[in-house]
Amino acid sequence: MSHELFLDIETVPTDNPAHIAEIAKGVKPPANMSKPETIAKWEADDKPKAVDETVAKTSFNGAYGRVCCIGWAWNDDEPHYLVDGDDMTEEELMVLAMHIINNGRPEGYERPVIVGHYVADFDLRFLWQRAFVNGVKLPAWWPVDPKPWSKEVKDTMMMWAGAKGAISLDNLCKALGVPGKADIDGSMVAEMWKNKEYQRIGEYCAGDVERVRSCYRKMQVAYGGRE
Repeated sequence: MSHELFLDIETVPTDNPAHIAEIAKGVKPPANMSKPETIAKWEADDKPKAVDETVAKTSFNGAYGRVCCIGWAWNDDEPHYLVDGDDMTEEELMVLAMHIINNGRPEGYERPVIVGHYVADFDLRFLWQRAFVNGVKLPAWWPVDPKPWSKEVKDTMMMWAGAKGAISLDNLCKALGVPGKADIDGSMVAEMWKNKEYQRIGEYCAGDVERVRSCYRKMQVAYGGRE
């Protein structure tokens, strides 16, 4: 039997003024606009919203966005989470989470399997990128550039949809008869972060860890049970 680390992260857009100013410079009016007065009106009326929308997308970009919550569970243990609220920086969050996760690793198994939804291409990649930015050392066993089909990860999205397909975790829960998301989804995290609803974010993240684990357990039946 392999030891499994169920993992989920929540991310938020950049709030760095320098990053936002740089992004704003790159937001241009539609190509079909040529008249100076039309462009001036667009910049006054529409550009602020376009900049906000572009900044919001940095929550998916490890160069600008940041990790605000890490949730995890070893094997069948209760899910845990850490949130970098007012009293913790992103760097401190990552250092502490990696310390707790590493120290909680079951004895006798050097290479745990990390299980998540879109975990290889997003969660693990984003964590590596933010580790580079913050100078955080990840555990020696942490996967380096894993692919969704790597032995060191189990990606429930790929298990269902294949390497080129996609399905949301909520829709996967519905397909498998697993309790899905209630009144919160990932698109709401940034707003909750602005409102300092840190505990709510953490509970949502821990809930996703549990949802991933439940889906994974059901899917393992078709593979002949857990390894």
